[in-house]
Amino acid sequence: MTAKTCLPNVRLALLACLLLAAGCAGNGVQFDPDKPHHGDGRFNSPKQGSFFGHMMMRMREDPPPPRDPADIRSLIGEVDRELIESPASLPRVTWIGHATALVQYDGISYLTDPHLTDYPFYYEFWVEPRYTPPALSFEDMPAVDFVVISHNHYDSLDHRTVDKFGDSVTWYVPLGLRQWFLDRGISPGRVIELDWWDSHAFSDSVEITFVPAQHWSRRTAWDTNKSLWGGWAVRIGDFNSYFAGDTGYNDAYFKDIGARLGPFRLAMIPIGAYAPRYFMATAHVDPAQAVDIHVEVRAEQSLPIHWGTFQLTIEPIMEPARLLREEMARRGLALEQFEPVRIGDTLVLD
Repeated sequence: MTAKTCLPNVRLALLACLLLAAGCAGNGVQFDPDKPHHGDGRFNSPKQGSFFGHMMMRMREDPPPPRDPADIRSLIGEVDRELIESPASLPRVTWIGHATALVQYDGISYLTDPHLTDYPFYYEFWVEPRYTPPALSFEDMPAVDFVVISHNHYDSLDHRTVDKFGDSVTWYVPLGLRQWFLDRGISPGRVIELDWWDSHAFSDSVEITFVPAQHWSRRTAWDTNKSLWGGWAVRIGDFNSYFAGDTGYNDAYFKDIGARLGPFRLAMIPIGAYAPRYFMATAHVDPAQAVDIHVEVRAEQSLPIHWGTFQLTIEPIMEPARLLREEMARRGLALEQFEPVRIGDTLVLD
């Protein structure tokens, strides 16, 4: 370990203490022994999520390289406010940053994993803030009908953002997370909790299905895998979309999603936070595996997400986009099918 890693490691040790102090309420899950992803009092995952294992990895590895301000500027676009405030006669998606996307079509708007504040943790110290701002603040956000949450990690489930939206939206959450929302004051009728392959009709024309992903969950030191994780398939009339959430690669899940619910006009697929592979592979895909998901779920167009916002892992910030472009070219796939965009850019799917 070099001197330059000492301060981050001290911070990690202190975060372990803060997690122990955070507390956790029961979530009322009835685990079903007939479901393979249900275990004995927790959900099954190949990733055990040891905080101290993560701390040891960070001690072993050098920190990520310094971020070039020019690279950061290149990630930031400008939202077309007139467009996103107009009726969506064609499906469209705006990348807000990280895993947050605004999808709009035919009078319906939904958000994925909304994170509109600065820090990917409960406490606003000892962790690094985002290095690119969200494309829209809560105050500037167009009307949103519902939100889909992939899992309870702090970069995906931001309590500050949840408090801002409150009861103004319907929350679709994984099994085991409903009580967390109720404890924050969200009305019971505004929280829909689903297991994998469960569906719910938001309206006569909108059906929402929770689908498998390979990941894990934890917000405190003692609630590892007590709540589920996954992705979401959202059908709005004739428009079919898929949000992968956070996931490692699984050679069955995505083929199954594509066969059961695809094809998808739009998929939102993570491409970042994958290094080092010996530690991250079970929980986060790399860009080549993201292309596998794009193909296997039968997506016509995919939006790269989960990069360019938080320095969660050690790869350089521009590497995910570069590797994605290289992988699309290597496979002979048209780049416009799965092309990195700037934060704030809107794709109109005509």
